[in-house]
Amino acid sequence: MGHGKPVLAGRKKALVELLQQDGRMSFTELGRRLGISHVGARKHLKKLLSSGLITIRASLNPDKLGARLLVLLCEVEHDELVKIKRVFQECPRMAFLATMIGPYNLMAIMVAEAPGLVKIMALGACCLRRMEGIRRSELYVVEDLLYPEGLPIRVRAEKKAELTPCGLSCGTCDFYTRGECPACPATRWYKGPL
Repeated sequence: MGHGKPVLAGRKKALVELLQQDGRMSFTELGRRLGISHVGARKHLKKLLSSGLITIRASLNPDKLGARLLVLLCEVEHDELVKIKRVFQECPRMAFLATMIGPYNLMAIMVAEAPGLVKIMALGACCLRRMEGIRRSELYVVEDLLYPEGLPIRVRAEKKAELTPCGLSCGTCDFYTRGECPACPATRWYKGPL
């Protein structure tokens, strides 16, 4: 890393701190707290957004949603890693997906928004664990989310797909037909809060 001008310094850093406290703060209030005009605050924010350094998204609190979080660690065959990453970037239950260096090379944080989903995902019936190329995996259920309070849990207003992003048909799944699973939030079969 270079020793040039810091990417995040001065007013930009203060602006980010204010937005982390309240992402809906008005430009007038941001400007007042930064000691600049509302136009200046808007320009600073616009530069941060256009640089890709920050994004503004709605986050959901999994506890308030009644959801559990699952942490999945996988050792994936190198040849399958790109395919698996592509499929699961589209998974509506994926809140976090990253490659890693170590015994496991893929980490996922997934949302189980219905009580039966923890069991279904643990069994590997509907989860990253069942994908071809997974050598081994470990699944952990998060007890308490300490920080942050909200995660980028996806919500889809329109659900039209017949198949899940990973290629399953929820309409014919035993867990779905028995009422144990609300189906995938990407499909027309879905009957849950997302």
